[in-house]
Amino acid sequence: MSLRSKISTSILVAIAAIFVIFGIGDMLTGPAADPAITVAVSGLPPADVAAAEPVGYRLYDFATRMGGLNLVLIGLLLTSILVVPYRLGQRWAWATMWLLPAWSLAVPVVFVVFGPAPGTPIPPPAISGPIVAAITGIVLLVDRGRFLGRRVREATLGAAQA
Repeated sequence: MSLRSKISTSILVAIAAIFVIFGIGDMLTGPAADPAITVAVSGLPPADVAAAEPVGYRLYDFATRMGGLNLVLIGLLLTSILVVPYRLGQRWAWATMWLLPAWSLAVPVVFVVFGPAPGTPIPPPAISGPIVAAITGIVLLVDRGRFLGRRVREATLGAAQA
């Protein structure tokens, strides 16, 4: 594996690790892990939502913690793909990793479609999602040569030199 591929893999593993860390934070603290999300969606800080609707807040707290568990599992699944089949150059692993930028773009789309509360700032995941998508998409494109057939690589190089 080339240095470029090692760096690419390391970047992707680091992003997967960040998902695990954020997921653990969400699991441990619930909505308090990122109160800006609560403010963006409801227009109120988490404590005010809890005071106004204790039963609804309990459901929201549970959903946030389950979302954290999902982030942990996504991060671990990505890591397991990256450290074995991706490192070995298996094309299916590279193709599967394209789900990461797609998912990262879907997160802000959901926020836009659902709509933030009037007068609230954009929630952090709606900002970080496109950044993660751009980074992972670029990394996957840079590392594509390991996963594409020789003819495709040669055609790409020939077109670039022309």
